[in-house]
Amino acid sequence: MLLSGLCRHRRHVYHFFCFLLCTVFFNTAAASAAKHIPSLDNYFKETLNTRSGLPHNTINAITQTPDGYMWFGTWEGVARYNGREFRIFDRNPQTGLPDVGVRTFHLDKHNVLWIGGARGGLVKVQDGQWQAFPPFGELINRLFMDNQDRLWVATEGQGLYMQDATGKRTHFTLDDGLPSLQIHSLQQDANGLLWVGTANGLVYLDAQLQIQPVAADEFNGVPIFALELNHQAALLVGTERGLYLAQPSQSKPLTLLDNVPVSAILQENSDILWIGTIDRGLLRLHNGITESLDMRQGLPNNRILALLKDKEGNLWVGTNGGIFRLRDAPFNTMTTEVGLAGNYTRALLSHSNGCMYVGSSRGLTRICNGAFSIIDLTAVSVGQSVLSLAEGPDQTVLVGTYADGLIELQYDQIRRHYDTGNGLPANEVRAILPLGNGQMWVGTSNGVSLIKDDGILSLGVADGLPSSFVVSLFQTPDQRIFIGTGNGVAVYENEQLRTLNIAAYDDAHYAFGMTYDAPVNILWITTDRGLMAYHLASNDIQIIGRAQGMPFDKIFELVQDQQGSFWISSNRGILRLNRSHALALLAGKRSSLSVELYGESDGMISSQANGGSAKAGALHHDGSVWFATSMGVTRVQPERLQQFAEIAPPVVIEKVHVDGQALPLGSPVNLIAGSNRLEISYAGLGFVMSGRIQYRTKLVGFDRDWVARGTAITAEYTNLPPGEYRFLVSASYPDGEWSKQEAVYTFTLLPHLWQRWWFKFAIILLLTTLSIIAVRWRMSSLRHTEQRLRKLVAEQTTELQLLARQDALTGLANRRAFDEELQHEYQRAQRNNTTLCLALIDVDHFKRVNDQLSHAVGDEVLKRLAEVLKQQCRTVDMLARWGGEEFVVLLPDTSLQDASEVCERLRHKVEKLNFTDLAADLHITISIGLTTNNKLELPQLLVSADKALYNAKKLGRNRLALADNTR
Repeated sequence: MLLSGLCRHRRHVYHFFCFLLCTVFFNTAAASAAKHIPSLDNYFKETLNTRSGLPHNTINAITQTPDGYMWFGTWEGVARYNGREFRIFDRNPQTGLPDVGVRTFHLDKHNVLWIGGARGGLVKVQDGQWQAFPPFGELINRLFMDNQDRLWVATEGQGLYMQDATGKRTHFTLDDGLPSLQIHSLQQDANGLLWVGTANGLVYLDAQLQIQPVAADEFNGVPIFALELNHQAALLVGTERGLYLAQPSQSKPLTLLDNVPVSAILQENSDILWIGTIDRGLLRLHNGITESLDMRQGLPNNRILALLKDKEGNLWVGTNGGIFRLRDAPFNTMTTEVGLAGNYTRALLSHSNGCMYVGSSRGLTRICNGAFSIIDLTAVSVGQSVLSLAEGPDQTVLVGTYADGLIELQYDQIRRHYDTGNGLPANEVRAILPLGNGQMWVGTSNGVSLIKDDGILSLGVADGLPSSFVVSLFQTPDQRIFIGTGNGVAVYENEQLRTLNIAAYDDAHYAFGMTYDAPVNILWITTDRGLMAYHLASNDIQIIGRAQGMPFDKIFELVQDQQGSFWISSNRGILRLNRSHALALLAGKRSSLSVELYGESDGMISSQANGGSAKAGALHHDGSVWFATSMGVTRVQPERLQQFAEIAPPVVIEKVHVDGQALPLGSPVNLIAGSNRLEISYAGLGFVMSGRIQYRTKLVGFDRDWVARGTAITAEYTNLPPGEYRFLVSASYPDGEWSKQEAVYTFTLLPHLWQRWWFKFAIILLLTTLSIIAVRWRMSSLRHTEQRLRKLVAEQTTELQLLARQDALTGLANRRAFDEELQHEYQRAQRNNTTLCLALIDVDHFKRVNDQLSHAVGDEVLKRLAEVLKQQCRTVDMLARWGGEEFVVLLPDTSLQDASEVCERLRHKVEKLNFTDLAADLHITISIGLTTNNKLELPQLLVSADKALYNAKKLGRNRLALADNTR
């Protein structure tokens, strides 16, 4: 920025072309040549507030540190966010803050985070260490580290401070030329001038640290709330009266926004400028176009205090009502707010003219090149409730309605209309199938009709249709017509109807949609029991249902994208599965599928997709996949998911606990001998799809290879042998690359005295010496001494063996003993082809017992539980303590039903236990995960049981849950 007051210092003048480029940037005429920028409506909006874990809803400052964490400054402390949860730092010895109120952040060029706030508190955070400086005694509004490593501190009422690297402070006040002691903003330009925005105008400090005034009237006598350098290093000035761009060589600045109180500025790139206002919400300027978001569009509050674009492209907005985030989610949903006729959408048509037609309960919408047009059907349809769509000959649009029959449109004009008055069996039209010969099949709620030039042929239950309620129609390349109904599928061939017995496959009834897969000559049918594959050549049917990996029964529409994936709609979200995996499963080369479920956290306003009419999903000409939902039409661009996957989120280790005690995260640590349970929590710091981040871990010294953890954020190890270990963890988005740099935690588990080599050597040496002395002392006592020594060795060996195989607290077998028995019984079960069951038991809410009643009470509870479990288990079963509050039961030669009865008996017995002698309101329950060796290798048994246990807890605890392989 160069104003007339600054022009007197010619060595600081910018080249004139900066102004020209800035002017071009904001010129509307450039909009047509600029690259396409998505509308604000195309972003997924999300709000985080105190209900999400924030300590306060006013967000004064936002930054992202190089490790990937998001930091938020509030009046109740600093909140650090990992994409799943907040960690709060308030006034305590660790932070050194004199007050919890935090007003500003500054991340300097050395990646040091500076924090300023109430009572003049100033701290810096570097490599996880907090260092406090003497407070300034006044609220700090802004911090800025200049190019000479001098820290500038703007206060609310004491003017401006400069603190050098030694900690020496220089104070600037009214006497030095400041127009006000209330400083709002700081910025340094490319020439090294420090600009200071005050409550009464704008000034700058020259190279000699002399305060110089600015001549422009726009910047005098007015609060200057925000200063920012644009992409050409020119100065943007946000004031109470508007937003300005300083013109190089001219005294009058360029007005970008007039009469708008600007509180925050973010120059995203050469095309986009974000502006936060004091009372008018969020604005975006791009190519001369101004867009706005306020509380009417979901902004939690119209006062914007901070703006930040993170490393993945998410925009974070700090408001008085919480954090508002705009992110490029996988799915984008369109509703009546952007032009749809109605939000309850049912049918989609990707037309050959490049437009998408959307049928809803309140009318028909055409979307062409982002423009929305509502097509008027009132001439023949009172309610305009659309159920089905199809493209007819000559690019006509066929519209099936809920109560007004079938409408044929050409160039948006009604060409023909069919209803019960001219031959349709019902006015409720749920499926339309135009044929190449000009004929047309129409599926209604009262049968199916074939419209021909010479009339209408209607077929119903009496003609062989399994149900009169028709929901889908499809013609295969061999000219067969498949008719999906509410009670099965009929095939029309050679003017005859025959029925497919889909009820034989898990009692399926509804056939909601059909999609032809040409390379394999398969007709995929979506049903209320999963996905069916009808082999057209052999007429064979196979099903992919819950037993094969589908998360639920009812699915509506299948769309195959251009990347080789199936997208399937349902009442509970949109599924994605790999087509090649589905074919491999049909061929017997896979036993199950891995399915991804997308929902409201991925950009859908409602995860409830609609089915029951055709077609409820479509592949558009641009490769996007569209689905009708109960709240608008949603679309996903599959190729963009790969772009998300290419982002490898950084990963950090957040917490380490050994036997419930927290350990430091810094240098390698030594764990005391006998440390039993190690828990390591970690987080992938990605914010595009935080809940979908996948993890893998490897404990070097224990694991031979990487262990897939899925989305689990904790790894647990029990009964590790003594030794040196390195724990590694990496993260990725689904189908993406793993983090290039793993997070590492190094530790050493020290051995017991009796596990040290020198102790064993000393014992041997002692025994040998005693033997020699005994021989020399008296030959006659040799036999007695030998017996005594053998007895001593046997006792010590027995004691060591007992310690190594028995849990000290409960007296049960420990994990080592259990592992040996598990391996033995698994091999025996494999040889004899018998069923081996394994149950993993966890005490519900046991942490509350330790925290609220003491560890002594917790230990007594565990001992009593162990005794009860031991009494209730059968003699053939093996009960062991798995670690902490977890137990494990091995049930050899036991069917799943018998094992379930044993587990339920254990659960009921524990539920009835009386612990009132320990605490008046103490009530203990357990959750159980049960699995079998069905289709599982030995290493997978415990993983399967653990997943079942997790499901039992997820379903409410105090229950038995069976593993997926048992179904």
